[in-house]
Amino acid sequence: MTRADVFTKNGKNVKDISDLKGKTVVVEADEISGEYLKKQNLGINFIEVSSSENALKLVSMNKYEYSVVPTVIGNYFIKKDNLSNLKNNGLVINPDDYCLAVKKGNDDLLFALNGGLQILKATGKYDEIYNKWLGVYEEKTFYETVMKNIWVIVSVAASIFLLLLWNITLKKRVSVRTKELLEANEALNKNKQELLASNEEIEASYNELFAIEEELRNQYEMLMESEDNLKKSEERNRAIVSAIPDIIFVVDENGVFKDCETKDNSVLIKPKNEFIGKTLWEVLPPKIYEIAYVKIKVALENNSVESFQYEIDTPLGNKYFELRIVKCRKNEVIAISRDVTVERKNQKEIEFLSYNDQLTGLYNRRFFEEELKRLDNSQSLPLTIVMADVNGLKLINDSFGHAVGDELLKKVSSVMLYGCGDNGIIARIGGDEFVILLPRTNALETEEILKHISELASKEEVASIKLSVSFGFATKYHDEEDIFEILKKAEDFMYKRKLFESPSMRGKTVDAIINTLHEKNKREEQHSHRVSEYCNLLGKSMHLPDGEIQELKTVGLLHDIGKIAIPEDILNKSDKLTNGEWEELKRHPEIGYRILSSVNDMSEIAEYVLAHHEKWNGSGYPKGLKGEQIPLKSRIIAIADAFDAMISERPYKNSLSREEAVKELIKNAGIQFDPELVKIFVEKVV
Repeated sequence: MTRADVFTKNGKNVKDISDLKGKTVVVEADEISGEYLKKQNLGINFIEVSSSENALKLVSMNKYEYSVVPTVIGNYFIKKDNLSNLKNNGLVINPDDYCLAVKKGNDDLLFALNGGLQILKATGKYDEIYNKWLGVYEEKTFYETVMKNIWVIVSVAASIFLLLLWNITLKKRVSVRTKELLEANEALNKNKQELLASNEEIEASYNELFAIEEELRNQYEMLMESEDNLKKSEERNRAIVSAIPDIIFVVDENGVFKDCETKDNSVLIKPKNEFIGKTLWEVLPPKIYEIAYVKIKVALENNSVESFQYEIDTPLGNKYFELRIVKCRKNEVIAISRDVTVERKNQKEIEFLSYNDQLTGLYNRRFFEEELKRLDNSQSLPLTIVMADVNGLKLINDSFGHAVGDELLKKVSSVMLYGCGDNGIIARIGGDEFVILLPRTNALETEEILKHISELASKEEVASIKLSVSFGFATKYHDEEDIFEILKKAEDFMYKRKLFESPSMRGKTVDAIINTLHEKNKREEQHSHRVSEYCNLLGKSMHLPDGEIQELKTVGLLHDIGKIAIPEDILNKSDKLTNGEWEELKRHPEIGYRILSSVNDMSEIAEYVLAHHEKWNGSGYPKGLKGEQIPLKSRIIAIADAFDAMISERPYKNSLSREEAVKELIKNAGIQFDPELVKIFVEKVV
């Protein structure tokens, strides 16, 4: 891109071209930036000189204060003539693109230039040349500087973030561990006091035991039997607790925790020793203990089973539990808490999917139909319905697979959500169809919203293909208007727009597919160009019209476009393909046909691509066409394709000499190839 800038002495600043109003400016005579400034009507007094170099020197010698020259040229002469007292002011005046032009009708030169530029860009040579001769005189923007050093910035930021995170985590762990140690120490002291008290009680009991020794002997057997029964009962209870996934609490009528049993202590919000003996309101959040306390009272009074669900934070994260409360003694209840997080999540997911699209998360058709009826009232007027259809989805699915197509739909959904903001209700009602409901939004406001969405979409791409969405809308202004007629008008409008927008999108998609294929596999790019040239030479040798020769060259370039959908490991495999891999590779003519047939003016080319692997004797694929049933251009491509494949090095085979390849063509004339075309190719092309 070329652009101009304002050059001044180092101490002089110009923030905008409006600062030049009424000033005297030196420009090169007939230079386009000077012509541009004259059209701005700023009352500038122009001093025209013979060259940009002279214009800069006049400013450097204090003859004038301002000079406007092309940025690259100005920077060049400042460096060349050592005009160190000059600077540019970073303005962009009359930007324009560089381009190459040829004489009208010189298609061969145009084709060669475009092909050469594509090769230069693909190999990186274009950027290398540009930076060598022009880049040194172009100032880098802050954004470019940042992007150049982005990985250093990201690495430093990530290191600082990780250090801070590690420091915070370490402090938290030390704090938690200190707290645990203090609590453990307190518990040990408490146990020590209990042991001392117990020792005194034991001594008293020991004296008492001597007095009742005879009685104890008589009751010993009964005691042993009771103890045995108690152990068995405890074992049964422990087995029951370990077998069920529940937490069992014993709580008295005052809401005090008396006991707790669970096979997994990690689900408790606090260790048992921190809440046993404490009340519900000392342990639980208010919204839970208030309900629990009421349910305990009801269960004790009515001897009933009470239950409710609650949500609470645990060491394992946020969980949902169902609590069942039943009376076990006169003033105590057993409260059984069961984790129902999974069931609750499944229920919410079912509820979500009943009204939302699984792929995009947007509302689905069911929700849209109900919402349309709900909004069909005077309070929502003007009510606008926008129909949207994603252009090129089928083409992208055929070319890159449904995973890329799904990614395209999700990106379109995100763009529409962001573009609408809180203004609309968006639903996906079909494979590539969306609808937006805009209550209290007129046509003018709708156009602004859709313009914003389109601008956002133009900045996004999937698999090197820019998003394209066709929109149509209609607005209901009066109660008596039928909302379904408005919906039909919006849909009709959308389809009219799609008739104009979709073909252009498909053409751009085909270009992106070709570029992607060639970027992935440079060998395929070089092969396509050589096949195109062989087709050109054979067409000229057959004295075909120029239009048909040009079409032959295009078909030669596009004949393997269907390989975009073939896995790279198959295309680049160095060993012999398996039967399954060979069948997969044989799909590429059909894929190429589907891609090209979707583009206006390429239906015939699509037919030629489909048949370029058919054989003269009918043993080819995909249709098994025979002889002149095969289109002429497909027969030409077959010869050019096979010849280039034979003389080119491939991972799975060595190349043949041109003489050996010619022998193979002659050998297979009348079997694989059209014998007359082989004769012309051998005699006049090779």
